[in-house]
Amino acid sequence: MTKHITIKPGRKEWLAMIAGALLYGGMSWLTNIFPLNVAGGVDIRPGVAVPIFFGFAFGPLVGFVVGALGNFFGDWWSGYIVYPPDPATGNLVIDVIQSTYLNWQVGNGLMGLVAGVLPLFNHRYRTLTDQLRAAFFIFLGVVLGMGFASFTDIPLDHLGLKFVWSQEFLPAVRGNLINALLLVPILLFNYERLDLRSFAWLRSGLLQRLLLVILISAALPVALLGFFLTQQTTGVEISSTELTIKLSFTILLTLVFTIANSALVAQSISRPLLRLAEAARLMEAGELSAEQATELETAEGHDEIGHLCRVFGQMAREVISREQELRRQVEELRIEIDVVRQQQQVAEITETDYFRSLQQKARQMRAQMSEEDDETTE
Repeated sequence: MTKHITIKPGRKEWLAMIAGALLYGGMSWLTNIFPLNVAGGVDIRPGVAVPIFFGFAFGPLVGFVVGALGNFFGDWWSGYIVYPPDPATGNLVIDVIQSTYLNWQVGNGLMGLVAGVLPLFNHRYRTLTDQLRAAFFIFLGVVLGMGFASFTDIPLDHLGLKFVWSQEFLPAVRGNLINALLLVPILLFNYERLDLRSFAWLRSGLLQRLLLVILISAALPVALLGFFLTQQTTGVEISSTELTIKLSFTILLTLVFTIANSALVAQSISRPLLRLAEAARLMEAGELSAEQATELETAEGHDEIGHLCRVFGQMAREVISREQELRRQVEELRIEIDVVRQQQQVAEITETDYFRSLQQKARQMRAQMSEEDDETTE
């Protein structure tokens, strides 16, 4: 999908800012409601992928606005935005910055802005090199954004460098990098192949199968993680060791369940595709039989693969039938050619002077023999 990135915002960019900010704010609100207090300061923040992705997709301005405004919405909806702050400094500017966590809003915006610089020069995320380049900008944006947000707390909140480094900067960078590096490359990979000019893919049977498998595979970890988070919010005490064991067990079950489902789907997709590839190879070599073509023509399935097998089988059967008919016609033509050639050869012999003289001598000999027979009879 070819896209063009500009610094000047247009209608598409304004809509992306609004949608991205609301999405990021909503996801931030969800993760603020369900924090993992025993996870060493690392929050589950999948929403951090939103401003970074919007930066890659729509440019630096959109990425900055989505990050800054979206994080502000999340803090506001979570009840963190309170004016005046406690304690108030009496300085209007500082009180506004502290009550709105403005430096953290700007830091979140910087993550999207830095990511948005890359598409100004290279707006492709198809190859491994493209993805590695995007990962570098993810890392750079998270470090710069969280560095700005964390270290500006030193003069604003009178915090020590050691405290900010260990309690704010490192946990924020670690958590955001984990979430961003896991989610953003997947989003970019799919976005690169997105085609909004046609919605025929929404009726795809293969797409429906894949979506069903993904939803089933995601049901187990979502249910278990929701149970853990509910226990946290209802005051049920879970030790760090118990939570680690439960999360590890969840990850293991998720992997086993996902691998099993993926293997079954891959087998159901690859089997007809391999069969189709083998038929195409035999067709190219002229070794595909009419029976094999008929089997493909009667293939089961209502998705694109089944339809492709049936179309190929019908086409192959028709080609084989035409080839057989052509062979029969060629054989008949060869016989006719042989007869004509024989007639031409006979004509070439009979039309020569030598053959005519032989015929004349033969007639004379027959006439002479006839006269001799008559004399003998008398």
